[in-house]
Amino acid sequence: MNSMLSLPNQPKLKRNGLIGLILLLSMTAPLSTDMYLAAFPTILKEFSTTTQLLNYTLVGFFIFFAIGMLLMGPLSDKYGRKPVLLSGLGLYLVSSLLCAVAFNIELLILFRITQALGAGAMVAVSTAIVKDSFSDIERPKIIALIQMLSVIAPTLAPIIGAVVIKYLNWQMTFVVLAAISIGAVFMALMFNETLDEEKKLKGSILDTFKSLGTIYKNIPFVTFLLATGCTGAIYMAFIAISSYIYMDWFSLSETQYSLFFAFNSIILMVGPSIYIKVKNLLTPKQIVLYSFGTIMLGGILTVLVGHTSPFVFVLTFLPITFSNSFLRAFSANVLLGQKEMNAGAASSVISFTNTAIGALGMMLGALPWSNYIVGLGTIAIVAMVISFILIAIYLKKNFSLNGF
Repeated sequence: MNSMLSLPNQPKLKRNGLIGLILLLSMTAPLSTDMYLAAFPTILKEFSTTTQLLNYTLVGFFIFFAIGMLLMGPLSDKYGRKPVLLSGLGLYLVSSLLCAVAFNIELLILFRITQALGAGAMVAVSTAIVKDSFSDIERPKIIALIQMLSVIAPTLAPIIGAVVIKYLNWQMTFVVLAAISIGAVFMALMFNETLDEEKKLKGSILDTFKSLGTIYKNIPFVTFLLATGCTGAIYMAFIAISSYIYMDWFSLSETQYSLFFAFNSIILMVGPSIYIKVKNLLTPKQIVLYSFGTIMLGGILTVLVGHTSPFVFVLTFLPITFSNSFLRAFSANVLLGQKEMNAGAASSVISFTNTAIGALGMMLGALPWSNYIVGLGTIAIVAMVISFILIAIYLKKNFSLNGF
């Protein structure tokens, strides 16, 4: 395969347009979560609800986001990327508008769930398109580029959300999400199918979903996926409780919170760029072990001194944020580089597992810790202990994957 799809296959989007579409679809999760985080205290009062129920709008989103990814990837292997993508975009668009008119917490949770199913299709298909379209040589750079640029979403989303909430209301944040998805629909309509007809899965729907089981039976693949995926539990725990840490514990305003959150998000951009520069200087084993060790150190520092000030907390959590994004660029390339796996099913397994781990991290972060910051650091330490154990098993059993 050439390093890139031949341009006639994307006569309207071209190369940059294809990357732009993948980028926009990859921004779905951070845009759908970060933009309304600053409104949590307002929603809490407006709906006269509890913190636990409000957190279900986050946790529920990520659970069904994961389910959506798990289902839609194999369907895109059978029916093609474009029809599944357009269906997911339509569901996401309608659900976003329904979130904006929800008049109680139960309806908001329900519409967030349907929104999540649409988002799952968008992300699963975008990941499959990356594997369809780029060679082993170009894919690491494309993955790193997309991850760097996708940081724009979590960086700007809380700032945009804070401004929208301040001058309008929290409902308008979902209207903004709907407007963004309309742009993605127009780009998707210009997108040409990347899955060749002869490569589409044959047989029944049940046979299509059996491809997921084949991947989950690949023990080296799953062990590596779980070991590197544990880092996501830490960051998603932070996402779930960041507003409580900054606004309740440190008594910051919504605008101040959005700025601190944005700084943390910018660090996410640094990791993939550093990975591209040093990936040929480090062995795959060193990349994994150094990343795990740095995250463990960040967890310990967060427990010990992270609660003393917002600036200290940012610094103690910085090694976790950086190493998470650095390792994610590496692990994504390894996992997508397994040639024997169907792109849709593989992307579904990768995305579903990482998102499920992230949802677990959110639930752990939202537990009634006496101090959320200490709880976050504890989650980081425990997650890295699990990661070290899993990678030790991988190495002891001499497992092997392309790229690791």
